[in-house]
Amino acid sequence: MSKLLSPELLTLSNGLPVIFQNNDAPVASIYWWNQVGSADEYPKEAGFAHFLEHMHFKDTDAKSSGRASSGELARAIESFGGDVNAYTSFDQTVYHVTCAAHHWEKVLRVFGTMGKPQRFLKEDFTREREVILEELKKNEDAPGRKLFQSLFTATFAKHPYGRPVIGYAKTLKAAKVADLEAFYRRMYVSGNMGLVLVGPFDEKRKKALVAILESLFGGKILKKKPAVHMKRVKESETRAKATFEKVPFDVTTPTLAFSFRVPDLMHEDMPALDMLGGILGMGEMCRLYQALFYGKSIVNDVGGGLYVPKDPGMIYFNADVETVEKLPEVFSSMLDEILRIQTDAPTEEEIARILTNTESERYYALQSADGIASRLGFLRFQLGDLEYDDRYLAELRKVDAAKIQAAAAKYFDLSRLAFTVMVPEKDKDFDLKPMFEIAQSKLGRSAIEDEGKAAVLKARSAKTGKAVDPTRALPELITLPSGVRVLYRERPNSHVMSIQAAVLGGLRLEVADPVKSPDLDLGTSNLLSSVWAKGTTKKSAQTITSLVEGAAANLDGFSGRNTIGLASTGLARDWRKLSDLFAEVLVHPSFPKEELDLSRKVVEDSIRSIEDHSSALCSKLFHETLFERHPYGRFASGTLESVASIDSDRLRAFHRKWLRPDRLVLSVVGNVPRRELDAWLANLDAELAAMKGEHVKGLESIGDEPALKGPRWVDRSLGREQVHIIVGGLGLRFGDAERYAMRLATNVLGGQSGRLFIELREKRSMAYTVSPISMEGIERGYIGTYIGCSPSKKDEAIAGIAKVLEDLAKKGPSAAEMRRAKEYYLGRRAMDLQGDSSLAGYYALETVYDLPIRTEAEIVKSIESVSAKQVQEFVRKYFVENNAVTSVVG
Repeated sequence: MSKLLSPELLTLSNGLPVIFQNNDAPVASIYWWNQVGSADEYPKEAGFAHFLEHMHFKDTDAKSSGRASSGELARAIESFGGDVNAYTSFDQTVYHVTCAAHHWEKVLRVFGTMGKPQRFLKEDFTREREVILEELKKNEDAPGRKLFQSLFTATFAKHPYGRPVIGYAKTLKAAKVADLEAFYRRMYVSGNMGLVLVGPFDEKRKKALVAILESLFGGKILKKKPAVHMKRVKESETRAKATFEKVPFDVTTPTLAFSFRVPDLMHEDMPALDMLGGILGMGEMCRLYQALFYGKSIVNDVGGGLYVPKDPGMIYFNADVETVEKLPEVFSSMLDEILRIQTDAPTEEEIARILTNTESERYYALQSADGIASRLGFLRFQLGDLEYDDRYLAELRKVDAAKIQAAAAKYFDLSRLAFTVMVPEKDKDFDLKPMFEIAQSKLGRSAIEDEGKAAVLKARSAKTGKAVDPTRALPELITLPSGVRVLYRERPNSHVMSIQAAVLGGLRLEVADPVKSPDLDLGTSNLLSSVWAKGTTKKSAQTITSLVEGAAANLDGFSGRNTIGLASTGLARDWRKLSDLFAEVLVHPSFPKEELDLSRKVVEDSIRSIEDHSSALCSKLFHETLFERHPYGRFASGTLESVASIDSDRLRAFHRKWLRPDRLVLSVVGNVPRRELDAWLANLDAELAAMKGEHVKGLESIGDEPALKGPRWVDRSLGREQVHIIVGGLGLRFGDAERYAMRLATNVLGGQSGRLFIELREKRSMAYTVSPISMEGIERGYIGTYIGCSPSKKDEAIAGIAKVLEDLAKKGPSAAEMRRAKEYYLGRRAMDLQGDSSLAGYYALETVYDLPIRTEAEIVKSIESVSAKQVQEFVRKYFVENNAVTSVVG
């Protein structure tokens, strides 16, 4: 990072290190880094580091006052437009807040109270433990989490990386306040801590910020105390027994994953391993994807990579498979492909692709204050070296094909292997022995053969189952001769550029104005967007992917309920190459049959597996039940019948119909000089001007969904650890006068200091997640609430949400709630619009909906003008008196 940033390292009176990075933007970030993670826990403390993360959001004076926490910290930060959160991993717990830069000092004073030595009120402890148990149940219902936890447990049999960060229900239920406080006193010491501050400052402001930090984290608050860590059990990289595990689960299709144990980040082999993992498993151009998805077409997805935290880690690979019968073939083919690199050396293009991607990560991190702070914290407090990036890149550039081949020969060995497979419950008797025999035959001799021992074969049981920059520039609107509207904003200090194209289309128009029929065209937009960049009249999918991934960029179609489009983000230095490719893909896609067939296969699998994901099924049923007539009620992926009927000609027909110059909006944001843009637009406009299309319905309404005549209920019982509940009714259209009242209403209800969180999570420990939800549309969308909780709490949760809403409709929000909601909304807006890509998307969609792109001052004025009475009336009208649909799945 040193060549891109100039961080300043200071120390407080107790030796606590502080990193300052000047960033000329309207947003500031603060990261409090604690080198305390789940790998620092003794077995009986499993989950304590994560538990402490939750407890740090409690009121700091709760135990001394005897009053249970009320969300004071989050409420104060959100009242300044800040967004506070935290995460716990194996090696660290990181608390972070991002806010409008002009509130930086105020937010720091509140955020910094977390540094005060803590004691925990038993009532807070008990409530938060119940919340964490709900979070644990949520994880137990997530197939992806379950699979990779199994892989980690198999890979790290002795090391604490094999334990879930969240811990176990048994250790959490057995924990006492005194146990958690003892862990806190042992681990939360100045020697384990560090701070990162990123934002705009001069010397005077930096001096003031340091004074605040000293008063909150300095020697008078935290005594100078060295870090004390337990001695972690070392995991042998090689074993006499390879571990094979099976996880039966409530899924429709199997997934396999396997790993090989590798050394720590500072090992001399790490650059070669990084290259190896990327060449084999990263992106569509990786060898596994090309061979198994494109070549043999035996997987729905395949990939892999390198995962190395503080201690030795793993290189891993995973694949989604259609049936258990195909698992042996897939595993055998994956091993063949990763071993082939030992005889079929990596090409210069493959090596350059990984190197470019690694270099580009540094540029993309600079797009936000949060990204900068996160990276600086990782470099200093995880790796202990702010100069690491430059040195590592230098080492990576030295890696040649021979070193990558040597790494493959050294590490792809049976003695390093751990394998796990998640299978549907109906296939729980799937035999693991053939999988081991495949590994043994392909991975050659190892310690396991020398000792004549069999693999460890296991089957794991599983549950079935004013916070904005007023000077922010507006984009320039350029209307081309063909009628195309272009939004352009040059950002000379950026290293990145982003292009987006959008037209009205998507689910709404494929159903309301179909090419063939509403039922048979359902899912066309979804397929069109996935195949759009998979070939042109001059270039194959592989050529396009090679160009894009070789530049560490992206180029993808997107589709939604109202729009469809194309987006690309890459490094500004590659503008000419990427912009020309974007134009070719935009205007001349070929929608090749072979690519459509591959995408169709993936979509069909997602349709079949919808019940594997409770929250997604809950949302699908909610939409279908609320929107009985309007296209918004249809499933955007389509049906098995409709997806099977869609061919390349259908995609071309919709493309011709929708992509007309008078309907098209382009946005370009980043370090793109105007002369470069003009030259590109002149060529593009000439091609677009020749395009003709059929008449297409525009913004005129196709008719709102009729008002519900009474409440509706839909449920699906799956016997899982959690139920997911959505309660909601018809909402707003884009541009409705009530939209700002809605934004404030959802902010009064949502967030960590919102009424739903405080009443249902903070006070009653009813759920891990509870929040308002909304979607605006060209016609009326929806508004409602979501909660995930234990089945036994279902009725209480629904009643609890209703009471929160009724109370707000009856008495309205307080003046403090209104202040917090306004600041929080404006603060989130500033954070969300930091990067080139997010700005390009915002400009394009606002324009395609014929909404004016307003100045920040106008946005502030609109928000400030909303009264508490208007919010109260909105809640009464849309949350309380509105007939609602209740969708329950679990």
